[in-house]
Amino acid sequence: MALEQSACQKCESVLVSRLFCFSCNALQTFPNEVDFFEVLGFPISFEIKSAELEERYQQLSLELHPDFYGSAPEAEKRLSESATAILNTAFNTLREPTSRADYLLHLLCKKQKLDERSLPDGFLGEMFFLQESLDELLESGNEAELSGMREDLNGRQKNIEADYFPLFKKFEDNPEDPEILQQLQTHLNAERYLRRLLDRIPAID
Repeated sequence: MALEQSACQKCESVLVSRLFCFSCNALQTFPNEVDFFEVLGFPISFEIKSAELEERYQQLSLELHPDFYGSAPEAEKRLSESATAILNTAFNTLREPTSRADYLLHLLCKKQKLDERSLPDGFLGEMFFLQESLDELLESGNEAELSGMREDLNGRQKNIEADYFPLFKKFEDNPEDPEILQQLQTHLNAERYLRRLLDRIPAID
């Protein structure tokens, strides 16, 4: 989905980010509901190159940092602080595949209610089995087997993440098919279960 371009409120140049004009170095006022793709200047899409996202974040961080507005009017100081806060939130959301998928799904399905408890067939029974196995391993303290379970769960999580891009791509080609968005929601639900199990495994030196 193409990014809707905005003009600078001061010089009317086309903005890269909704927060700042690189042409005249002016902070921009922005609505409370500004979306995170607009904040960082990327099209609304799951496909984002990590290096480009990091570079854009660093560029904006330098321009927006409140330390550079110490002698500015109070309104400009507050704008710098709020812009920095939304920038950090947007970056932390978009840089991770799961949080990016969750956020993008939220943007795409405003008119469609999804089943936020749906899981793949047989998944819940498998998770109960893994949970019982993890309980036993935590009780025994077997570090080698706990490490093995961590690797297994990480692998399952990576497999789920690998499906996000093709599913979002499929939706771009078939935007009238609501089942694709439900498939994405089901994947996100499954990954949350895996993360809960992973969070129970203590770090092993």
